[in-house]
Amino acid sequence: MTCPGPWPSPQSLGLPLVRGFTLLELLVVLGLVAVLAGLALPSWSTVLSRRSLQSSAEALVADLRLARSEAVKRSAVVAVCASSDGQSCQGTAVWREGWIVFVDRDANRRLDAGEELIRVQAQLAGLASVASLAPHNDKTIFSYQPTGWAKAASQTFLFTPQGGAALLRVVCISSQGRPTLRPEGASQCS
Repeated sequence: MTCPGPWPSPQSLGLPLVRGFTLLELLVVLGLVAVLAGLALPSWSTVLSRRSLQSSAEALVADLRLARSEAVKRSAVVAVCASSDGQSCQGTAVWREGWIVFVDRDANRRLDAGEELIRVQAQLAGLASVASLAPHNDKTIFSYQPTGWAKAASQTFLFTPQGGAALLRVVCISSQGRPTLRPEGASQCS
């Protein structure tokens, strides 16, 4: 068996000469990509923090609205209270740890046996606090009457993220219990 001669060049076959990247060119491009990614990451973390803050504030507003509508629909007292275990009201206003929405048939401001648990919100990730400027006055529970009103429910909640105190979302609850999420950049209810 004879070995064929040298392989033909691409040009002799009518093919164009194809050139690749050198290792140095590849390393320069990878270095530029790394620098650009490093510049983009801080702004990306701000976007993620802002989105987490927004969704947390929207969750509280949605659950307060749910409680209000359920009170009217069921013609019963429906309460929203801070809860760290998802089974009982904790008696403190640490809303960052979560809350529950339940039918409070006997209006004793506690979830008792036989009362229906409507919704459980687990601890909110990425939040430093959900409190007002005077946390000792924060409400621990909002009780919506069958009319849809919550008596003396006036409250301002400031949602602040971990490590990003410049970001802030404000949830305002009127004295009748109507919750609203203030536009981004607002720092108070009025």
